[in-house]
Amino acid sequence: MASIPSYKETVIGRFSGQAHVYEQHARLQELVAARLAHYLPQLEQPQILEVGCGTGFLTRHLLAAYSDGEFLITDLSQNMLDECADNSGVFERLQYSVMDGEHPCVDKKFDLIITSMTAQWFDTPLESLLRLIRLLKPGGHLLYSTIGPDLFPQWRDVLRDLGLPCGLLVIPDLPGVFAEDCPCSQFESGLAFLTSLKLTGASHPRSDYAQLSAGELRRALRLFETRMNCRCNWHILYGHLRG
Repeated sequence: MASIPSYKETVIGRFSGQAHVYEQHARLQELVAARLAHYLPQLEQPQILEVGCGTGFLTRHLLAAYSDGEFLITDLSQNMLDECADNSGVFERLQYSVMDGEHPCVDKKFDLIITSMTAQWFDTPLESLLRLIRLLKPGGHLLYSTIGPDLFPQWRDVLRDLGLPCGLLVIPDLPGVFAEDCPCSQFESGLAFLTSLKLTGASHPRSDYAQLSAGELRRALRLFETRMNCRCNWHILYGHLRG
């Protein structure tokens, strides 16, 4: 595998450090994987590549849907792969491999490439999806879910009204989007909102973000609690592309 940029090493470290408790706190990721699995195409004896398996929320749906499939299950974090293997099992037609899905290194084509809540971490999500399409067999399917541009509008509003910078990832327009969700999460406190992101490994900000001072963060959390009642909406996109 090619060398990994330092910022990705940071992201890997955040996810790896939370791998053992990820499933206790990643309820949204579990629901998104279940909805993405609802759109799985009917395939016979498919060759399947999963990018960014995490602890296996989507992997388990794939194994249930394609009992005759062959699977290459990948993630940048070895800790996540180990958790996925513990949760999903190990058998002859199931291979686990550390791989950067943005720069896949494989020597075969697939009937289905699928990734849930991973593309937002790519340097170049659009170009990366196009690279994955090139790994499809003719007529093959690429399914993905990812964060949309309207993620956490309540938190964005709080930071804007206080004149503070927002570190949430910027997501470009992506092809093949056919559905979206904006589920709302209720948190016990503003701090619980931030902690939930950390516990799922999703607290790494975009590269140009100027981190808030302790005082600025306290002001933002107080306003989030009083004005937004600790409620925040996700924005999830679902996409389907063909080879």
